[in-house]
Amino acid sequence: MKKVKLGAAILSLALILTGCGASGGENSASTDGAKKAQDTDTLKVALAADATTMDPEKYNDIYSENIMKQIYNKLMDIDTEGNLVESLAESIDQPDDKTFIVHLREGVKFHNGDPLKASDVVFSLKRLITSEGYGYIYEKIIPESLKATDDKTVEFKLSEPDGSFLAALAHPAASILSEKAVTEAGENYDKAPVGTGPYKLESWTKLQEIKLSRFDDYFGDKAKTENIDFRIIPEANNRVIELESGGVDLAFEISPNDVKKIEENENLQILRRFDHSTHFLGLRSDQGGMFENPKAREAMAHAINMEEIVKAVFQGVGKVATGPVNPEFNYSISDKLPAKEYNPELAKKLFEEAGIKPGTSFKLYINENQQRQDMAQIIQAQLQEIGYNVDITTLEWGVFMNAVKNKEHDMFIMSWNPSVQDIHYAMFSPFHSKNLGEGPNFMFYQNPEVDKLLSDAIRLKNGPDREQLYKQAQELVDKDHPWIYIANGEQVLGASKNIKGLELEANTSQALWTVEKQ
Repeated sequence: MKKVKLGAAILSLALILTGCGASGGENSASTDGAKKAQDTDTLKVALAADATTMDPEKYNDIYSENIMKQIYNKLMDIDTEGNLVESLAESIDQPDDKTFIVHLREGVKFHNGDPLKASDVVFSLKRLITSEGYGYIYEKIIPESLKATDDKTVEFKLSEPDGSFLAALAHPAASILSEKAVTEAGENYDKAPVGTGPYKLESWTKLQEIKLSRFDDYFGDKAKTENIDFRIIPEANNRVIELESGGVDLAFEISPNDVKKIEENENLQILRRFDHSTHFLGLRSDQGGMFENPKAREAMAHAINMEEIVKAVFQGVGKVATGPVNPEFNYSISDKLPAKEYNPELAKKLFEEAGIKPGTSFKLYINENQQRQDMAQIIQAQLQEIGYNVDITTLEWGVFMNAVKNKEHDMFIMSWNPSVQDIHYAMFSPFHSKNLGEGPNFMFYQNPEVDKLLSDAIRLKNGPDREQLYKQAQELVDKDHPWIYIANGEQVLGASKNIKGLELEANTSQALWTVEKQ
């Protein structure tokens, strides 16, 4: 906004100095051109919430991730097609299934001007091994094996084989930091990041605005715009209003009921791509749980008209989910699984066989998310039609998490979007018995066959053998019905028509250095 005001002030001054003659017209045109060039240098982006930190090891939210994606690089990355590719790593050798030798890219600099060295990689990975938030992903690294053999080579060993580990190196938490910058900043580092990415932090006004500027010594293709200004606009409707008025060029998290409005605006465009999330209704299936009997879970799969729910609540955003793993993941078989048939009569029969009589009440727990409240009410109405009651309890997120952890529920609605883009994490957290009572396994689901398949599969490298084990695990989970699948999520962004070059990723964060304003 400051730049627009400055352009207006210059234009006014030009008119005063030159009057209305021919020379005045020439100066005005020149100023308009300067103003346009200035405007195309800054990409203005609306986010629904502020970042919480700029330290990758400490973050746990998509808003921080969206900023950090522009600032940092990892050893590996995921391209727009979902392929695992090298980033700061020129190559990674694996002489055996537990040893990794990382050869770093030449010519990489941090934002403070220092060259990237192997010691920075060692420092960054050591932080992750003991990380409270991400240690479970990286704890297989044997600490004493982690070393820099020279300035461009890092070696380490895992305690056991892990076929998902290269994908784990593409996780945002594994961003490579400057050891010098982190040490010097101390507790303040989370507000003063130093990465190797295409943009660097200029300023951060909490709950208002984050400003980034182009890093001209970036090792890759230079960012298309000189600056990115992230504006924090919590209300979805206000983000659309700012988009319509030109206050922002790009807006994240467009709500389903605003999609048509943007599509009908000739100056705007909608950008969409299915993401990695799966929305689901979880059923408590442990001993003593309402859905301990498999027939009760199967009954619920036929008692709910999920197409009706997705149509009413998601309004054309996302699609009906048909399996336990989002189709965006390699080795997912969800697209090959048919949607569960809505069959109220079969549902009543199965409930009876499971010993659950008409008039029974199910306790459904949700958090304060509006879509989940809407879904819960439709589920309540649909079950009422076949003689069963649903008592809905809506709680603040933290209270909700404690309630389902403590088994206060019979059912709950949640979504799962694993942080590592590998099928192992899509299945391990919700369906392995090691995670009973940990998000998202609040179904308290366990199946020894599934446990063994997942434990065996992670030890294998990508290929047909690994694929077959995950296929079998998905088939068992689908048969067990711990989840009633709702929808696979979709990223929906609104943008000005003059925005070009944004190729949406299946992540919740997007690479903005390829974007240009025309």
